[in-house]
Amino acid sequence: MRLSEEGVVPLTGEARSGYVIGITIFINEDGGLGLFENGLRQNILFLYRLFAAAPGCARVYLLNHGDGQVQIDPAAYGVRAEDIVRTQDVADQLDLVLLAGAAMDRETALGLRDRGCRLFAYKGGNGAVISMEAMIARPPRGDAERYFDHDLFSAVLLTPQHWRTFRGWCETLYRCPVREVPQIWSPLLIETARPQVRAGFGYQPGARPWRIGVMEPNITVMKTSHMPMLVCEAAYRAQPQALAAVYVTNGLAHAGSAHFTSFANSLSAVQAGVMTFEPRFVGVEFIAAHCDAVVTHHWENGLNYLYYEVLCGGYPLVHNSELLRDYGYYYDAFDAEAGARALLRAHCDHDAALASYREAATELIDRLNPRSSAMIRIHEALLDLG
Repeated sequence: MRLSEEGVVPLTGEARSGYVIGITIFINEDGGLGLFENGLRQNILFLYRLFAAAPGCARVYLLNHGDGQVQIDPAAYGVRAEDIVRTQDVADQLDLVLLAGAAMDRETALGLRDRGCRLFAYKGGNGAVISMEAMIARPPRGDAERYFDHDLFSAVLLTPQHWRTFRGWCETLYRCPVREVPQIWSPLLIETARPQVRAGFGYQPGARPWRIGVMEPNITVMKTSHMPMLVCEAAYRAQPQALAAVYVTNGLAHAGSAHFTSFANSLSAVQAGVMTFEPRFVGVEFIAAHCDAVVTHHWENGLNYLYYEVLCGGYPLVHNSELLRDYGYYYDAFDAEAGARALLRAHCDHDAALASYREAATELIDRLNPRSSAMIRIHEALLDLG
């Protein structure tokens, strides 16, 4: 997919006057950025690129609150190595900080605020659902949010997929305005993938039958494989000749549980050997090598970087996200039979509609571009910089 450059602000390393912003990031003990561990780490990269391209921004730092020091050259991702720092090394320069990719201890946050630095919480995940899951988990989960920073922020920014379930939670807890921030994305990690991955990435018409990818992480109730498996099961029962394989990634780790084994073994596609359970993969690499289409499902989490990767490659995206209802092949809520009809409609019609499908996807991804002047203006306004 070739993106339009209209309205895109170029990245620059030149010295400029304006505000200085820091964005928290967690550098792993091994020195890696962990960009394929979760979408939030990619989100930090896109935020960096947005402010690096903003004419009003003098400098953007990635504030490392992780266990390690960066050991890779981040230039391939448009990041200057000298911009990855510890907060204490640049504290006197910062005008505002987005706490996005790592928590900051209260003492450091109070020190910044006392210097006149404004603090904003950027919530790319749904702390409400994660907190509820943590409360009932046995054994207890350790990844739920801590609220020692409940009174420190000028505002909280929420991405749209969490607005309905997390807004009220944040308004009461954080005692400050809560604002909806648009999701940002670019195909940067596709463009910087290994050459053989780039060469194989992109939908190829004419394949019959299809290989289906199910790629939910299976670590939260918001995104599990249950519904995509049922969608593929219903499609297989209706037209078994349409499906060559259904690969359930992130499923192998659960194959030993009594629940998952019982659920899977009840499905005709599993009994026939068409649906199989696989380990975790890097999404773009798996799609390029093994997929003709991707079937997804969410509960109150309707935007996902996986969706954009699938659409960017021209692959059929079978999904239930009302936020992307006009893209891919939509089915309603928890209706597996409707999902099966959407999948089979895609199997029948996608090749003929491929040109218009790609055009619509390009339009969407252009709007998400973090370097666009429109996105820069929106983010600056949300941070009271406009």
